[in-house]
Amino acid sequence: MTAWKRTWCRFLLVLTLAMGLALPAAADVGPKPSVEVVLQGLEGQRCYVTLLADRKGSGPWSVEHDYSDWMGDRAAWEAFAGYDIPKGWYFWGEYADCTETGRFVWSYYPPVRFYILAWLPDSGRFVRSETPVERYAFDSRFTATVSGETFTVARSYDYAGAAAGLLGRAALTVAIETAAGWLLFGLRRRDQLALILKVNLATQLALNLLLGLAAYGSGPMLAALVYIPLEAAVFGAEGAVYARRMPWPEGSRPHPWLYSLGANAISFAAGWALAGYGLPGL
Repeated sequence: MTAWKRTWCRFLLVLTLAMGLALPAAADVGPKPSVEVVLQGLEGQRCYVTLLADRKGSGPWSVEHDYSDWMGDRAAWEAFAGYDIPKGWYFWGEYADCTETGRFVWSYYPPVRFYILAWLPDSGRFVRSETPVERYAFDSRFTATVSGETFTVARSYDYAGAAAGLLGRAALTVAIETAAGWLLFGLRRRDQLALILKVNLATQLALNLLLGLAAYGSGPMLAALVYIPLEAAVFGAEGAVYARRMPWPEGSRPHPWLYSLGANAISFAAGWALAGYGLPGL
């Protein structure tokens, strides 16, 4: 096996191991999966919402819990507890008054598979999703639209925003690393800049896609955990390409690994700093 092939094998191995870190944590720390339901068609009506689960409990929630004051409006609890729930489905005691917000959020151990159920106290009627729905991401978002006595439910995750963030991060990194090559290493010829552009487009799109998938499926904390291993893999891949293919300025000593390390360190620091300011997608 050639040195080039060995380098890429190591790169792929690091990527695989890094993605293996993005497994759900068993300890009760860090962010938890959440379910958000945006209600449409109930504007101007008092409304309480809960989710009916297909199991008897999870985490702190259980079908066996009696009413407690911390749960909220007792009348709503009694309405949900007395609802004619389909066989094999359960009310865990978590509900909220959604009259003002028009949305329901269950952010701590929500059920994986559930019916969406709303109680309208002014009329005493219930509205339930036509069929069970299931969490599909770490933070699953749904839109529930009233259709007669039922909800029509659709997924409403912001895929466009996630894609824009991915492309924005990749573009910012390419710009920073190109500028570092131009200003610090004298890499200004068209063929040099073209190589930097091609390499960074490949590595940054791969990096940000993997980070996005980790965040989508396992949450922001685990995405942060894989960030540094993936950055190390990018450094190795870019350094190997520059060492083999970069035409360095005449009369200068080649520094492919130093350039890869420096450029990635600068872009990493810049991204971290911008993320601290809450810029979208960073």
